[in-house]
Amino acid sequence: MSDIEVSVVIGFRDWGAERIRRSAQSILTAFDGMPGEVIISDYGSEDPEPTRAIAEGLGIKHVYTSGDPVWSRSRALNAGFAIAEGQLLISTDADMLFSPRSMRRIVETAKEAGKCALFLQCRDLPDTLGDDYFAENPKIDWTLLEREGRLRPRWGMGGMMAISAQGFATIRGFDERLHTYGGEDLDFAQRARRAGFRTVWVDDPEVRMYHMWHPPTLRTVEQTEAGKAAVAYNRNIVYNDKSYVRNILNWPHAAPDRPPLVSVVYATKDRAELLGASLRSVLTQSVQDFEVIVVDDGPEDDSTLRMVESFHDPRLRYFRQEPKGISAARNLAIDNTRGNFTAVMDDDDLMPPRRLEWQLEAITPEFVGSGGSFMNFDDETGERQVIISKNPGLAHAVEKGGAPGHGTWMLRTDVMRTLRYDEAITSGVDNNFFLRLLRSGYKVTHCGKPILLRRLHRKQVTAVDSARQGDAARQALRFLQFGHTSWHTSKLAEDAKSNAWPKTAAREDMLKSVEAYMPDHLVTRNAFVNLTSPLETIPTFDGTTFLNVIRRDGEIVSARLEVRTASYRDLVALAGLGTDLTAAISDPDSDETQANPSWVLQVLAYHQAATSADEILLVDRDSSSGAGAEGRTSYTMEYGETVQELIVSTMAKGEPTTEKPWLLFGQTAEEYWT
Repeated sequence: MSDIEVSVVIGFRDWGAERIRRSAQSILTAFDGMPGEVIISDYGSEDPEPTRAIAEGLGIKHVYTSGDPVWSRSRALNAGFAIAEGQLLISTDADMLFSPRSMRRIVETAKEAGKCALFLQCRDLPDTLGDDYFAENPKIDWTLLEREGRLRPRWGMGGMMAISAQGFATIRGFDERLHTYGGEDLDFAQRARRAGFRTVWVDDPEVRMYHMWHPPTLRTVEQTEAGKAAVAYNRNIVYNDKSYVRNILNWPHAAPDRPPLVSVVYATKDRAELLGASLRSVLTQSVQDFEVIVVDDGPEDDSTLRMVESFHDPRLRYFRQEPKGISAARNLAIDNTRGNFTAVMDDDDLMPPRRLEWQLEAITPEFVGSGGSFMNFDDETGERQVIISKNPGLAHAVEKGGAPGHGTWMLRTDVMRTLRYDEAITSGVDNNFFLRLLRSGYKVTHCGKPILLRRLHRKQVTAVDSARQGDAARQALRFLQFGHTSWHTSKLAEDAKSNAWPKTAAREDMLKSVEAYMPDHLVTRNAFVNLTSPLETIPTFDGTTFLNVIRRDGEIVSARLEVRTASYRDLVALAGLGTDLTAAISDPDSDETQANPSWVLQVLAYHQAATSADEILLVDRDSSSGAGAEGRTSYTMEYGETVQELIVSTMAKGEPTTEKPWLLFGQTAEEYWT
């Protein structure tokens, strides 16, 4: 562990260098001899050298991020925290001055308060105390600032946030969807509170934060249409997204030593081939921030170890124990997990690629985890059926018992460690665990999605041990029902009727969304992935590859790789190349040699996003009508050896034209094509 007690990050873009120097210098003084560090995170300034020189002169850290055309305070702060070493993390702005000893007192307050997120309200200085004043008066008169500063009303979160490094990792930093300006601290505060970190306002006469005057940025931003849209977008996330874990699909500015988001755990014994297929399904996940724990319970040979090692993936961790039973194996797994959440898997089942994503999005503060529906499939015939499970809860369990399918669980790891599997029983251990969880007052939600492909075969545990499982289930139910009066039972029955089933898509749609992820011997599939970066060479796949590239004036704006007759190994490889992996069962009657016409829809969406509301899009397939001329944009689509082109331009409404192009009058691309 680092000796640095606190890391303070200032995030900015194209900000006054001297203003940043004053802010950073005040923070260094405010440490009051305590081990601390200041990190200035420059998120895409046109010229990073002035602030880099300031950082070097002050002996503080400097991180520069280039290439993002959008300003995002969330991303800037996360980029700074990615290299932070402090036990307490503090974010602030580049226009704040901190009084002497204030940082020391903030750290002391955090230690006294325990599990919390701290916030400090700034004091706004008048326009007479801006850049010109401080340039002429480099020595800060703190008495003057205290007299002239006015406490800002608490409509936001004040300009300073502090939380432990562990807390920052739990909610995964600032939400990097937020951009331009507004809402980052408020969103962070809400999520920290949902995760169990109580909000503490620092109210200490030794702690002051003064906002140096400058023209208000947000007011300027909100004067533009794009700025208004950005502020509205941020507000929608802040007030309507009730989750607390963010950046689950992509967190480019994460600390490299962070714990994984999810631990996927297995207890297995001498079923290496089945386990290998299951592991491949985990590796296809849209959420790639996971680890896998495999516990081998008294194996006869090292075939399971060889299977795990064959993937050459450091996220897969293998443990071997003497034969102690499935409960002991599962307890060993959860004792060694590092993820905030634990997803349970049986070694013969499969995950669809968005399982972890769907379950994480469903978990809100009142729930410690989520479950879902599943699809049964016969491993010999391929026959399949979607099973929609009821909402998991005490009301549904107390009458007849029963728990959501074990392989559909995703629970907070700390809860699993508290309850543990009962090692005194050998059957029905999952049912026993879940009913004890409900009896303890914990709540689990239903994500409404089919999150498991459950393999039906002769060696299934439920098939060879059904008698003992039934007896164990009856004992667990008696435990759950103990102490309930007839009034309790009646009230729970009413609750069960009013909230029995989750909201789901139609069974046919649910089946179609996951059936392509059955084993290779049951389906023939085509798979697709959006590439995150251009490929110099296409890797070797078991199936046949086609690359679909869309260019705008010669520059790539999107690339999608398709693999026909893709194997499960191909799915794993595709998941490592890009995002939004999808697959569909191949239709032998369709003509799959033709380019997908939906690329035109993509082009219209790209172009309309940058088009003023009072303009009309002119779209023409004939490049001779003015390709390359001023004001015209050329889009090309390359699909294998096929190349298609569109020319897109704009004209003001009411402007006469003699051409006969396609016109898009203030509609979305989807509306136009409908």
